[in-house]
Amino acid sequence: MDNHDRYLHGRVDPGVDSNISLVEQVERPERPRNQFLSPPRGENSGSNDHPAPVPTHPYKSPFFSLPSELVHQILSYLGPIDLASASSSCRLLDGLAKSDLCWQKHVQETVPGVELTSPHPFQSYRDLYIAHDPHWFLAKYKIWFCDYFLTGKIIICRFDPRRGCIEGYRLVAERPPPTFDPWEADDEVLIHSFAPTCRMHLDQPVVHLDAMSRESRMNATRPGPPSTARRFTAERPMCIPDHTRNGVFSNFLLARPVEAQPNMSVWPPETIPARSRVRNASQEASVGARHQPEKRSQASEQHFRIRRWMEMTNGPNVPGVHLGEEVHTYATLDPVLYTPTEDKPYRGIWVGDYSGHGCEFLLMNQPDDEVPFDESSVIQREDESPEEWQARKKEERVYRGKLEAIKLTGDPNVPRGEYTFVADDISRRGYVRTATEARFKGARVVRSRGHIAARMFRHDKYIESQLIMISHNRMAQYWVGFGHISFYERVDIEQFLSPMNDPPPKPVKVGDSAHL
Repeated sequence: MDNHDRYLHGRVDPGVDSNISLVEQVERPERPRNQFLSPPRGENSGSNDHPAPVPTHPYKSPFFSLPSELVHQILSYLGPIDLASASSSCRLLDGLAKSDLCWQKHVQETVPGVELTSPHPFQSYRDLYIAHDPHWFLAKYKIWFCDYFLTGKIIICRFDPRRGCIEGYRLVAERPPPTFDPWEADDEVLIHSFAPTCRMHLDQPVVHLDAMSRESRMNATRPGPPSTARRFTAERPMCIPDHTRNGVFSNFLLARPVEAQPNMSVWPPETIPARSRVRNASQEASVGARHQPEKRSQASEQHFRIRRWMEMTNGPNVPGVHLGEEVHTYATLDPVLYTPTEDKPYRGIWVGDYSGHGCEFLLMNQPDDEVPFDESSVIQREDESPEEWQARKKEERVYRGKLEAIKLTGDPNVPRGEYTFVADDISRRGYVRTATEARFKGARVVRSRGHIAARMFRHDKYIESQLIMISHNRMAQYWVGFGHISFYERVDIEQFLSPMNDPPPKPVKVGDSAHL
């Protein structure tokens, strides 16, 4: 998002398109081809569209002679669809499989950050689960980013137990006006201050699925396993509150994965590893019959779409005219990509400073190493104490491999889904120095390549840069040709998952009472 703050640069101003040619180009990083992640164990368990047939002969299984506690324990290992199938097999299992002991577990597993205490607004967790089926994946995977032209958008989806709804709000970042300080190591270089504040844009939900909507109530009260008739193909109107709608309507659509082909426009882009991808070339290609799921096994839990349009009417009961219709595709990130580990501590969602474009969100991707780290390769030196040796082994285990910063949101120059910088090797091979200046004292500095372009992503190229690894939660990028240093900070996603952590609503001014 552009702002009116004036930014200073030590050498070349990147805000002027004609200046792009003044910065020397370096070799492009190798672009990945269809990075796919393997689904975790149990991802598709219990998701069969057709349950196994139940024997009709009068043989009585020893299973029914077990104590009810053991039967409950066995049923707890079944997925929701298998549990619903078991309840339709006989009267005994019908009562046991509908127990809230089983269904509370399935609801709780899909709502990270929220501790459930009741199935409100329903009488049972089973009814609550059915009301939002098959949309629980929205809250389960929580982080979603879309293909909105150039800039993109990132939202956090979560379950609100107070109202029984699944909502998704845009994640935004704000910062105070910047200051510019000369760098001790080179007084021609300016350091841009950066103290961002991230928050949810709670004024207007992007996703709103109400458990008490007509569709949800019909699902919750329908006997037997959920029907698949038009269940996955149909668009679902979202009940966006009237005071935030402003004449804009939204429908929610499930998506169907495709096998990516060369030159096919897919989401997420190839720069981001994913278990599957969907088409996003056009409205016809995205929501046509070929790309909509017809049954549960075809519906992706990694993607969805939103159709939005403005409706012009002359009255409440007069058919309106659709204007400005658009379809946006959303994808999630595999938790492996943004969950830091002891060996890959920089993985995560970060927010970066992009001068006049404002704050942008990034995925810091540390790919797994092809060759496991061999501790025996680090030999103790004669003048090295055991503690120093252990510290060096840890350093060489952590600082190895590639670090990629991929834009989840973008700007008119370098859009969403593109690399913003790549450090090809953060080990000794890419090591430049250890910072001694007071501002970055002790930070590891490695070679990197920064990605720049003119507006509308024209004439893009990579330029020389250096990554200053201040800590596992804060880094800086020295753009050599531009003569400035900008910062990146880790975003704590967990703080946004519970509605109980939301700030209180702003008080309404007296003059705004007419809008209530």
